[in-house]
Amino acid sequence: MSTTMTENEIPGTAGKCVEQGDASSHHDEALEQSLRTAWDAKLVEYDRNRFPFDRWILSRIRTAGYELTDLTEIHREIPLGDVYKLTKQLCADTNLPEFRRMLNRFVREVVVVKGDLKMPVGVQRYLNVRVMLPNRPETIFPFHTGLLYGHGIASRSLWMPLTDVSAPENYTASMQIIDIAKSRELVRYAIDNRLTVDQMTEMFGRESWPLRAKPGLVCFFTQENIHGNFVNVTGKTRVSIDFRVAEEQYGDLLARKIPAGYFHLIPESEEREEALAREDTEPARLDNGKINLHYINNNTSSTFGVPVHLQRYMILDYCTKRNLNYEFELFELEDMVHVPTLSHVIRTLKCNLIMYSIFALPEDDKPRNDLLEEAVKNGLIIHFVNEGLVLSSAKDLELINRYLKFSKFGHSRMPIGLPLSNHSKQMFGRWIAG
Repeated sequence: MSTTMTENEIPGTAGKCVEQGDASSHHDEALEQSLRTAWDAKLVEYDRNRFPFDRWILSRIRTAGYELTDLTEIHREIPLGDVYKLTKQLCADTNLPEFRRMLNRFVREVVVVKGDLKMPVGVQRYLNVRVMLPNRPETIFPFHTGLLYGHGIASRSLWMPLTDVSAPENYTASMQIIDIAKSRELVRYAIDNRLTVDQMTEMFGRESWPLRAKPGLVCFFTQENIHGNFVNVTGKTRVSIDFRVAEEQYGDLLARKIPAGYFHLIPESEEREEALAREDTEPARLDNGKINLHYINNNTSSTFGVPVHLQRYMILDYCTKRNLNYEFELFELEDMVHVPTLSHVIRTLKCNLIMYSIFALPEDDKPRNDLLEEAVKNGLIIHFVNEGLVLSSAKDLELINRYLKFSKFGHSRMPIGLPLSNHSKQMFGRWIAG
């Protein structure tokens, strides 16, 4: 697995890397230094009273109708058949405004400061809430790394136990982890020797150690740290939260987890967040009396590999959930990056559009902005399904451009949505060799 991001290892980007010159090289060195120090499986303290994540999750469980007083007793108090559904609801709850305010504050005050990150920063849209019941081997994730699950090299992970797993006898309930240097060595060995899941579990488990943590401690780790779980034999339930953050300076190194869809930008200060909360938050009108059309495009670096039927499925699902009517479907013409079909709909037909992603827009900044400004001028509404964004005003356009800038769309070292790895290089090489 590639761990040093140089011009020679990133396919199709030689020209851009040369243009970026020393700045790109400096970024790579700075990123590597960060990954090997502040983010190499480090336990970091935070103020549990200022950030009561454990008590908030407990309160949400009680709101769901369960008279629970101790998270470690979930396996005794909540029917087994309800646990998975409850877990999914808790994940959805992490997008509630009250939780996001606390989370955003935590990221600004703890993660950015102690992780030595630079704003702007994006935070995972929905956090993962994990409920690890005792003696349930079928629910254990195999040992893995973030890179192996499609995350980018510059994404940073945080694991936060909401129950106490700090005692030696509770080690099977904790997350197991391996330092980055050893992880790189082991992953390379596993790939070269085509290890099975059982073989990797045995080898990675033998090299790992448990995080002795509790509420008030969070683990900072990278997408290259091998981590996983053993079967919990403590007789107590473990509950934890994990999520990822990303910096704009590395917004094109996030692999398959793209901004806006996976990462949401957070306000850069408490004052800015308060100002945004005071602004008019009335949702945009979705019915302007104009016809809605589906639009599918495979001409951008981010969409050329997304099959038409998957784009269509996401669009149809989006319309069903929002009760949006539609009359027709149009495709962009292959190899025409100036998107004449999209231009025709906006400038001539003047119809609303429902499309897969903001990354299906033109990659050149000026033509894209001219087109979207005209859409706003014509009173059109454009839905971007993957990101859940809607364009109907100049303010909406500003937000869309912030996400495109964050990801360096049109200027990135790799197509947005593809991983940086030797496998990617080999896949490209198969088709361009000779």
